[in-house]
Amino acid sequence: MNADPKFGTSVGRQAGAVNDMHLGKAMHGLTLESPPNEAFSLVASTAEDDYTRAVGIAHRREYGQFFTPPKLAQLMADWVMGINPLTVLDPAFGTGILTAACMEKDTNASFLGYEKDPVILQHARQCGRQLSLKQEDFLSAEIECHFDAVVMNPPYIRHREITGYEEERAMIGAMSGISIPKSANLYIYFAVKSLALLEPGGRAAILIPGEWMSANFSGSFKRFLLESRLLKQAILFSNCSNVFDDALTTASVLLCEK
Repeated sequence: MNADPKFGTSVGRQAGAVNDMHLGKAMHGLTLESPPNEAFSLVASTAEDDYTRAVGIAHRREYGQFFTPPKLAQLMADWVMGINPLTVLDPAFGTGILTAACMEKDTNASFLGYEKDPVILQHARQCGRQLSLKQEDFLSAEIECHFDAVVMNPPYIRHREITGYEEERAMIGAMSGISIPKSANLYIYFAVKSLALLEPGGRAAILIPGEWMSANFSGSFKRFLLESRLLKQAILFSNCSNVFDDALTTASVLLCEK
């Protein structure tokens, strides 16, 4: 399946950060872009504001929660819903902004969401009968089916803050054919497992920090994307400390197709 003409075959100019493994050169013409500033306001919406006021920063850090700005949710939904999927997976449901954005594009698809944090689910959007929502850790869940589309903003948790997940890391490595190092951020686990659950021809949109492009812990992840040719486009956003924490200055959206 070819890339959606709406997104083009490549985007932009900002490939300077992509030097590890000559990633920019190996992506078969893939380049990176910072989208027009006027089109992307990196501001959370009301549901996220309500949740933020209800919990402390320690709780959000425990679960690695950083919210998806509405404009990014719309961009990601445009990509995955462009193939008219019948089944859509949201592995890190949170307040439901990504699932809700996808539902605005298609009311006939079936959605499955996973969320570990019971508190954030109290503030989640009501997405209707199309959604089956499980209060369960996606990484530990036994999922036998595959999906036409995946949309997610996975938790950001550094390796030194990860407890457990040894069995999950081994399982995800086995199902994807790659070795995830112990030094990897938890979002790598989510991304690899989700991509392994895509149906042939399926699409995924993944919002993660831009550090994966140069981090040592993401070497096997980059090889996985290159060798599988899953990554069709990557969009890099600069000055995103209000999306992630103060230590991060870039965010990226990976647009993948199997």
